[in-house]
Amino acid sequence: MDDVKINTSKTISLVLGADPDSNIVNATLYHEFSNSSVVQVSTACTRTAAGNYSIVFGESTANSNNFVLSQGGAHKVVFSYDISATAYTSEVYFNVYTPYITGVTFFTNHSDLQNTFGAKFEDYEKKARRIINTYCGQDFDYYGSKSFIIDGYDNRFLRLPYPLDTLTTVVADSGDSDAETIHDSSDVTLNNLEKYNTMGNFGSSYTVRFKNKVSDTRKSYIARTYHNKFNSKSDYKVTGNFGWRFVPNNIRDACELLILDLMNDDSEYRRHRIHSVDMDTTRYRFERDFYGSTGNTDVDVLLMDYTYYVMDYIG
Repeated sequence: MDDVKINTSKTISLVLGADPDSNIVNATLYHEFSNSSVVQVSTACTRTAAGNYSIVFGESTANSNNFVLSQGGAHKVVFSYDISATAYTSEVYFNVYTPYITGVTFFTNHSDLQNTFGAKFEDYEKKARRIINTYCGQDFDYYGSKSFIIDGYDNRFLRLPYPLDTLTTVVADSGDSDAETIHDSSDVTLNNLEKYNTMGNFGSSYTVRFKNKVSDTRKSYIARTYHNKFNSKSDYKVTGNFGWRFVPNNIRDACELLILDLMNDDSEYRRHRIHSVDMDTTRYRFERDFYGSTGNTDVDVLLMDYTYYVMDYIG
């Protein structure tokens, strides 16, 4: 799966053995989050040669610096066309990501490495970014106008899978015949929830909760939420802007240190948590917390405040 930097253009191509009916191919762009997945509706592709078609996902409006690929995560392009009056589809996948450090910043600090590693910098950055994401249990991309369906658990609080920047709506049992909106930021009579324990990241939070005094007095609402608690028998569709609008400095610095490690063969043993080697008998001794570190203590400290969960090995 190709990697594409966020807020850039990407051309996706389709190659067929021959032109489809009427030389018509359409493409729809989807995001991996299934509850809010359509990024760009079906759009006609450009015929570049016999059987060859392409579509460019660039700026949503020319010269606006607002791009279609403005959110992180896996994307899917579905090409649709007819051949001899039979409908067909083809799919192409790619991943949109936020670089944690740019080549310009890295080589400004380490200009002596540019001639040797400049051409492969993006590969090193991708590896370091994936190490950070795995270690922290989260990524630092942005997901605007997305929805997640989360089960309630008879608590006033609802834990979210990504930090919430802006809360728009919350619907109980979305898609069911008795679905009910319990929060709508645009309706003063349905302004019942709030972000909880916000700090940093421009007031984002992993948790929403019921306010002490809710504005909604509907009896059905009160019954469903067990007096302002998220009912364990219901699920809740939470819509808003999620993720990180910027890469924290600690994440950038950690990525820089990991890239230096990846470029340095002398760090190979340390990165594999080998703390001693007996060369005469070829005996390796590993650290007990093999999965508890990135392999670089300085990086571990930088990531400490951003670690969502801690991995360990159970033998």
